[in-house]
Amino acid sequence: MGPTVGIYFSHYECFGHASRAIAIAEVFKKRFPQGNLFFIQAGIQQPNSRIDQFGKVYSLPGAFVNRRNFKEPYNGAGADAGQRSQVCADIVTREKPDLFITELFPLSREESRHEIIPSLIKASAQGAAVWAVAGYPLLTSINEGWFEKILKLYQRIIILSPAQEKEFIANSLSRTDDRRKYLDFFERNMQRITFAGYLLPTQAVVHDDENENSFKSSIPSNACRVTVVRGGGAYYPKIIAEAILASELLGKEYYLTVVAGPATTMQEWYFFSTLVGKKKIKNLVLLRSAGNYEALIKKSDVCVSVASYHSAVMILKHRKKAVLIPFEGYGAMSFSEQPARAAMLREMMGAQVLSIGDLTVNTLTAMIKDVACSQEMNLKVPKEFFMGGDVLDKALAGILDAHRIKRMD
Repeated sequence: MGPTVGIYFSHYECFGHASRAIAIAEVFKKRFPQGNLFFIQAGIQQPNSRIDQFGKVYSLPGAFVNRRNFKEPYNGAGADAGQRSQVCADIVTREKPDLFITELFPLSREESRHEIIPSLIKASAQGAAVWAVAGYPLLTSINEGWFEKILKLYQRIIILSPAQEKEFIANSLSRTDDRRKYLDFFERNMQRITFAGYLLPTQAVVHDDENENSFKSSIPSNACRVTVVRGGGAYYPKIIAEAILASELLGKEYYLTVVAGPATTMQEWYFFSTLVGKKKIKNLVLLRSAGNYEALIKKSDVCVSVASYHSAVMILKHRKKAVLIPFEGYGAMSFSEQPARAAMLREMMGAQVLSIGDLTVNTLTAMIKDVACSQEMNLKVPKEFFMGGDVLDKALAGILDAHRIKRMD
């Protein structure tokens, strides 16, 4: 029997964090086929996710993260935080992991501390190694006293992106003092932090859309294939609506595959479907989700997308012409991650960046045409950008072998 690993992850009605947990699980299972995996899902249940193919998935009761919390500043411990904390700790106590991983936390998702800190202490007391494995170097709690204390429980912080993302996030911070504190964190903790490079799952992370999987008519070989995605579909429905409208202005020379996202609400889906029903030109297919997400991007000529982790990394990996509409936040909440990543792709590969405030059917149409007519990119992405799987595999092998020996002594 192989080692046991637990992965705690949280999410806001989107599949990015579940996708990263699946990618981590793939690396672990390849290294330890007989190993035992379990997941603690702190966000809302995701019935379309395929994460349960790798191990038991525990959902904490009374999930408090939803769209309302996502749009507004979050204060307090969340619904049933005490109960959630106890359930989480009970799972760790029962499973006795050799390694306990928190995805993203404590670098971000700071509200998770109310329920996860007791489990981190329990795992550490049981002799488990404790790691943070995050997709990007986003910090939200560097000024909080609990942050430095909880970091002492972590042996390693593995960030599944190249170090360049850190510089772009730092440059996106408007205040000099914020930039200094941000960069100082990485300098002070450089001994335990590893920038591993990107890691994408190799398997489908959601079930294929069952409503419509292909065009009813054949696509001309010389048509420009445009893929429009908004990640899991938790925000910016305007991207989908404007893309549907833009398809009429683009004409038959363009064929669009528009993926609304698996978290699309019934009201949004009805609205999108109504817009498609009014179209006069048959040059678009609307999907709720796509199981083979990467293949869809790979086959496209132009991608219109948010700058979320997996979408942006796939665009970079396959060197696609792109229009990026980064998630900037809602209301008083602002986020640096996607604008910083969009800026990196603009600098590296000439991606066009469009603010959600400037998004209209006309601006999107013009930008798609402009990108489609631009020269092919002669881009050489550094090899280390996509070494995340290799670096994580090496780290897993070393720490788990050491812990297995330690427990036998």
